[in-house]
Amino acid sequence: MNRQDLLENNRSRFSWIVTFCIVLLVVLLLLISFVRTIEQAEQQVVEEYTQTWVNQLAQVHGLWIARFRPEFLEVNLYQLDSLTGEQKALEPITLRMTKSGWPVVSSRQDCLVLWQQIVGVELSFEGKASDAEFLQQRCYFTFEQLAVMVYSPQQGSITKEWL
Repeated sequence: MNRQDLLENNRSRFSWIVTFCIVLLVVLLLLISFVRTIEQAEQQVVEEYTQTWVNQLAQVHGLWIARFRPEFLEVNLYQLDSLTGEQKALEPITLRMTKSGWPVVSSRQDCLVLWQQIVGVELSFEGKASDAEFLQQRCYFTFEQLAVMVYSPQQGSITKEWL
């Protein structure tokens, strides 16, 4: 092999290595973008759950006041259908209310039932672990490594904390 062939061979290898690095960099950037998009979508789901809770609790509290503060309140809640954009009726529910007008919870099971009644679906989150706990007279709804939503029946508040 002469010097010219060796030089040409080295250029070819260098060109291939540079091309490979550029392609690898582009793939890496696309992967990072994809992961960020997934994280943003998960955060959006938690935001929507929180907003649903706020809206439904406001409705329940308003009905409780309008119906002269009963101990048990029968409610027909509605939720926006994500596919059609129309309001759909959830199953009619009967809620035991606190003296301040918010749904009562006294166990983990009550938290899970209230979630289903308020949101209209069982507590789950896109293949990730999600769970409910009842601690210090509050419901803690945890979405694995993402967020915790806390329902306090004393104030009727729902708060969210990002993990």
